[in-house]
Amino acid sequence: MTEIVRNEEHSRGAPTVEGTGIRVINIACAYEHNGYSPDEVADFYPSLTLEDVHTALAYYYANVDELRDGHEPTAETVA
Repeated sequence: MTEIVRNEEHSRGAPTVEGTGIRVINIACAYEHNGYSPDEVADFYPSLTLEDVHTALAYYYANVDELRDGHEPTAETVA
């Protein structure tokens, strides 16, 4: 099961896909702003599975206001 994690030593504590270091906001931007499908995002980031992409997008949309405003969600909101 894919998890979204925060590590203060990596990506300034931004939510990332566990084991990849890829930030949720980067995945969301590829999908939402660049128009990539989840499959295309997974192809663009070879270390991500399709499940990882969907988990990251679900996390993004559950925390969209905080992430868009540049305020990271608290540790309690990380899945």
